[in-house]
Amino acid sequence: MFDKFTALYVEDEEQIKNIVSTVLGAMFKNFYVASNGQEGLDFFRNHQDEINIIITDINMPLMNGLEMCQKIRELDINIPIIITTAHNDKDFLHKAIDVGVSSFVVKPMDIEKLVEAINKSMEPVILQQKLEEEIRQHHEERVMTAKFSAIGQLSAGITHEINTPLTYIKASFEMMEYALEDISDSKLKQNMQKDIDRINDGILRIENIIGSMKEMSQQSKMENEECNIYSTLITASILAYNKAKHISKTYINGSEFNLDMSKEDNNYTAIIQKQRVEQVWIIIINNAMDELMKIPEFNDRRLDINISEDEDNVYVIFKDNAGGIKPEIIEDIFEPFKGTKESSGMGVGLSIAKNIIDQQNGTIEAYNEDNGAVFKITLKKSFDDKNIDVEF
Repeated sequence: MFDKFTALYVEDEEQIKNIVSTVLGAMFKNFYVASNGQEGLDFFRNHQDEINIIITDINMPLMNGLEMCQKIRELDINIPIIITTAHNDKDFLHKAIDVGVSSFVVKPMDIEKLVEAINKSMEPVILQQKLEEEIRQHHEERVMTAKFSAIGQLSAGITHEINTPLTYIKASFEMMEYALEDISDSKLKQNMQKDIDRINDGILRIENIIGSMKEMSQQSKMENEECNIYSTLITASILAYNKAKHISKTYINGSEFNLDMSKEDNNYTAIIQKQRVEQVWIIIINNAMDELMKIPEFNDRRLDINISEDEDNVYVIFKDNAGGIKPEIIEDIFEPFKGTKESSGMGVGLSIAKNIIDQQNGTIEAYNEDNGAVFKITLKKSFDDKNIDVEF
């Protein structure tokens, strides 16, 4: 119930302390117990940042509950405090209110009423935590968007600078090919033709990379449009290739990815914001590569990307063999700061990926299968919502 929160319980009567600790201890992430007011105050001073709520008795040795609460209020004016007491006179109640007690539970205690009081007192804490998480998430989204924007601008400049010399190179080799036709057939001509073919193959690969970089660096408002999802996977794989080629082979619908793969080999259309979805693929591929690096042998690593469709949806499934997602984070894998990435700055990328897929009216889910992590994305073939404008 309160498995993300920590409580401090202060009580000197052993029997009551044992009963309450047994019941409430199972509800909280951490449940600390002190035997008197002085001990409770000292513990709070040492663990102030960790404790979310205090439950305390009044009549205790060394320092009573109200004195302890008063001193704690000097350290923290917001932490919820629940008092368990047999007192019901007005003077006591006024003192407790002055101290800033959140709630009272009368002894002999009814556990149900105590839990109800905890629930009510914890509401502001839970709301504050949710607000902080949302603020952190929005901040990380802005940071990630800024990163992609910077990458896009850099890519636009690089592609522009590369295009000019590449045009000269292509033109020069075309002239060489024409000149080669005039040479009489010989071993030298055959060897030169092989060299030209290899160089042309390299030029074609550079053109593919530049084309993909252009698509990702377009500075325009992105609209929902009908796109070939297979083509977006090829674009993302090309952009991730420089890193992935040193780590693991990637297979798309069973075929090993290479830079010569045509974006039109398959056609699976859905209504998406093309560049944003390509960002999702890059995030997932990079995350997979970070995990696959932990496998010692290159030939033991594998990333499979499979795409399929039915009447209403297109399905994209990424599956690696890197051991799977850790059980302690799998439920919160799309929450910011929940990842465990050590090698890159993309640990919050999955949160960004989920937000992008949500904006496409799609879904993304993560689970483990056959000693590997699986990310399944569902995209709709039709999309009735308004276009979402995102500027890069």
